[in-house]
Amino acid sequence: MTGATMSSDCIFCAIVAGRAHADMVLDEPDLVAFLDRRPVFKGHVLLVPREHVVTLPDLPAALRDGFLAAAQRLATAVVDG
Repeated sequence: MTGATMSSDCIFCAIVAGRAHADMVLDEPDLVAFLDRRPVFKGHVLLVPREHVVTLPDLPAALRDGFLAAAQRLATAVVDG
């Protein structure tokens, strides 16, 4: 994503930028997903936009459809796995 904003104190931004390690399961132009380091349940995956977004209501409308589609693909993969 061009012009994406990042926060220097956000762990998710550090993962997106490659400054912090994560076990990636999805790498797309606008979104990434990775395994949770302290999972609530086996296979817990975190999906985040490459652009710094504080909460889901803050997600830009332009990313909403792609975010939901990726969440559905990930949920299906976790169930199938």
